[in-house]
Amino acid sequence: MAETVEEKIFRALIERVRIMPLPAGWTVAANIAFPGLAFTPTASKPFLSIEVHFNRSIETDISMEMDPIRQGFMRANVMWPKGQGMFQAIDFAGKVRAFFRRGTQLTFEGTRTDINEDPEFGPHITGDTHITQPVTIRWQCMPAVPA
Repeated sequence: MAETVEEKIFRALIERVRIMPLPAGWTVAANIAFPGLAFTPTASKPFLSIEVHFNRSIETDISMEMDPIRQGFMRANVMWPKGQGMFQAIDFAGKVRAFFRRGTQLTFEGTRTDINEDPEFGPHITGDTHITQPVTIRWQCMPAVPA
């Protein structure tokens, strides 16, 4: 059981990644690099690298009694081996974007995290072994309103 709102947000985002449809031949264990877990990429294998970032919270009441609005972003980096083309990376990045489309609501242990903006593609980056196509998914978690 998660003890903090931050952990519930993190778990909701990661659980959503775990149920995302993957390309043929991909598995969660072999092709997704989750934050804080060991993952060894190979130069010839595509994969998805996940980062979860928390930004500055927004206070919502002057009494300072209610929790703030928590916000941040998740970056899903589609990593495609150099020399295997860019089309597949763009296609999968588009599927990631669609899976986290605007209006997506994630709930973990009673805490709801919303995707209120359409995820955005960043510029692709050519590295030593892979081409990276980042997809940025912005999220917000509104405070629970007391009864």
